[in-house]
Amino acid sequence: MQNKSSSLSKGTVLSKGERTHANLRRHAAAEFARLGFHNTKVSDIVKATGVSQPTFYCYFESKEMAYDDLMTEFRSRLEALTLTFLIEGEAHADQVFERVALSFRMLLDFLAEDPDLTQIGFFQPPGCTATKAGLASWIAQNIAKEQQNGLYRQDISATQVGQCFVGMLDQMARIPGDAQKREELSLGCARLLCEDIRQGCVKR
Repeated sequence: MQNKSSSLSKGTVLSKGERTHANLRRHAAAEFARLGFHNTKVSDIVKATGVSQPTFYCYFESKEMAYDDLMTEFRSRLEALTLTFLIEGEAHADQVFERVALSFRMLLDFLAEDPDLTQIGFFQPPGCTATKAGLASWIAQNIAKEQQNGLYRQDISATQVGQCFVGMLDQMARIPGDAQKREELSLGCARLLCEDIRQGCVKR
């Protein structure tokens, strides 16, 4: 995931203060990912950034504030991405499958963009719990609307589907690989959700 500084257009000229802020955020993410939130000290962040502790406190009141700043942006971008997955109106079964696979692929790509932010925002406590709960909720909102449109069966709660989606994503995102590997994983997850794993099973 891109941080605030890298998300600016290439032609944007940052001030010295903006560059310092961006560097502090980037190195804070790296230190949190390396040491964990509880073990990371402000001194670790400033040493990695190459600034003084007073400089750090010009931008953040505490390491908690720096962490919260990173988590807020990470979750905001994740929510905005997830809400674009909503399938509005009618869709053929093949189209639904393609959209579900694309949703997995876009999320896996998102999580692969910045390993440090993903580590602290999606895998490590304390941030991971709220992130995954939020993601499951955003997906469930989409599913509930799609159920109303007749795209999905309604005998399984949208909340449960959202939780299953996040559980699958959590495991797939831990598998190393390139874009082609993420595409393969996305297709497999979409088949599980859209087609299930039965072959010749008899309903009881």
